Amino acid sequence: MSRAAPRSDALDRHVRALAAPEGGANLRQSVVLPALREAIVEGDLVAGERLSETDLARRLGVSRTPVREALGVLERERLVTVVPRLGAFVRTVTEDDVDEIYVVREALEVLATRLAVERVTPVGLALVDESVAVMRAAVECNDHRAYVEELDRFYALIMKLSGNSTLELLHLSLLGPVRRLRRISMSRPGRMARSFEQLERIAAALARRDPAAADLMREQLVRARETVKEAARAAADD
Repeated sequence: MSRAAPRSDALDRHVRALAAPEGGANLRQSVVLPALREAIVEGDLVAGERLSETDLARRLGVSRTPVREALGVLERERLVTVVPRLGAFVRTVTEDDVDEIYVVREALEVLATRLAVERVTPVGLALVDESVAVMRAAVECNDHRAYVEELDRFYALIMKLSGNSTLELLHLSLLGPVRRLRRISMSRPGRMARSFEQLERIAAALARRDPAAADLMREQLVRARETVKEAARAAADD
């Protein structure tokens, strides 16, 4: 488990994306958590990688306090494991983790889809069409990064279209590990194309105000769950 400290290029890229170079110390501190989260979600910081408070604080130009606080949040989000006397490590995804998260995802996202069918507006449908078009272009270019980024937005849109702010907040609390698992799933051969085919069916059903959209969403999540579990098993065998 005692791998090397995080690679500077991986983390610094996320810091630069989140803060302007001229940002002050307060802004610098504010990007510690999102930068670490993105580096883990995107797979730039890999499972088992050690996250040293001292090293992170030095390279980010902040005190150890915001780093320690960020690692605490990431531990609660199940992206980091803190081992007493050893420190923090990027959490390894297990099959049990996948099952737990996808059970909750299914409950929330299937319900959100059912509510969206009942409440979607013409403006909402236009936003869905726009998102599907962006994903179609990503699939045609075989651009996995662009696809999963838009897929994040698509699911956020479904939650918004549900019209239920409590449901949306619950989903938001799972966003870190959900996005990480989504990227693991999309790394598997052929998964992106199959995912998009099903999303087109979901979008079409939503446009028809067809309750079957919720069943299609459930099918999508069942397939994604199995794909991530396959990836977790393959990683465990390496």
